[in-house]
Amino acid sequence: MGDLKLAFFLAHKSIFKGNRWALVLIVLVMSLSFANLLLTPSILMGVTDAINRQQVETLYGDLVVDPPADEHHLSDIEELTTAIAQVPGVDGVAARLNYSGLLEYDWRSKDSTFDKGRSGSWALVGIDPLDEARVTSIHDSIIAGDYLAERDREALLLGIEIAGGPEAHAASFQTLDGVVVGDEVRVTYPNGIQREYEVTGIFQSRDSQADRMAFVTRAEMASVLGRNIYHDRASQLLVSVADAYEEAQVMRAIESLGFGGEVRSWREYGGTMTGVVSSFGVVAGLISGIGLIVAGIVMFIVIYINVIHSRRHIGILRAIGIKRDVIVGSYVIQALFYAVMGVMLGGLAFRFGLQGYFDYHPLDLSIGRVSLALHPGIVESAVAGLVLAAVLAGLVPVFNITRQGIVHAIRGN
Repeated sequence: MGDLKLAFFLAHKSIFKGNRWALVLIVLVMSLSFANLLLTPSILMGVTDAINRQQVETLYGDLVVDPPADEHHLSDIEELTTAIAQVPGVDGVAARLNYSGLLEYDWRSKDSTFDKGRSGSWALVGIDPLDEARVTSIHDSIIAGDYLAERDREALLLGIEIAGGPEAHAASFQTLDGVVVGDEVRVTYPNGIQREYEVTGIFQSRDSQADRMAFVTRAEMASVLGRNIYHDRASQLLVSVADAYEEAQVMRAIESLGFGGEVRSWREYGGTMTGVVSSFGVVAGLISGIGLIVAGIVMFIVIYINVIHSRRHIGILRAIGIKRDVIVGSYVIQALFYAVMGVMLGGLAFRFGLQGYFDYHPLDLSIGRVSLALHPGIVESAVAGLVLAAVLAGLVPVFNITRQGIVHAIRGN
């Protein structure tokens, strides 16, 4: 115990009675190294969170209720929707009729029915506007015109990648090339029936799949496909889960209703985006690993130089009878102090500086607004890596110096 107290005493004197500028510089380098170690992985994790959030808010909700495997539609939608809405943890339920349709703009100017003109086939979705607004954020993504009203029968809501124009990312030939609010678009349904609609609104959700969708009311789509059959049917139900509840918990509760459908998490629908997200995770892991090595090396060099400059001081301590283990322990304590201070100050700078800034000023990317997302595993690995680097930085040079003769150490050779 006496040796430990002496090691702490020597470390305290060396840190606080030594060169103040050296102390400030070392702690500053440690802090910046730690903050930088967290920054890049947190940006990549923020991108993956933004991609996942876009899928939930525009395409699937938290849960998707599909028809039984041997059927194309869910039946008795009004009764089923009411039952699901009463399940604890359910925030909203939205029924969708999913089909595809041929959309044509400026079709009257075509020379013949065989001319393609400005047309294309896209996903056509029938929705109940008020229910849809409780589950997805399409209504908040309107960039021109208005959202659908519940009784709209001659209105069409277009994604920006269908409407085209300067805001669209797709090439003009992949869109209707400049449809604006108030224009008429002709829709040919799968059963061959054609309807002419006025474009009531254009939305940009920043999800590439959602922005290639067109929406009409479910009542309008049912009237085209056959009111007697489709008025109480849906291709799927989207379910929004309250933040306080677990998806799995709500999923089991819905399945217990015994309606025979399939209840799936939005993650099961991720498809290609799941691969993209997992790739970001791999990249984040690689960058985090490389950053950890670089930060560790920087920390090692800084502390190593500081110890080397204390060579004569170490020789004098040995000359007056201080044990080698006490000297080594004092420098390990110093290195740990620098590491802990760097982690604390760097963590505070990251949390209340960088992360606070990005919370209020997120990166405005094509996939959405990206803030920093910090996972506990990244912080734990960064702290462990820097502490390990600090210990090595304190041990290696001190061991080398204490193995030298006392006279050589005092002379600084």
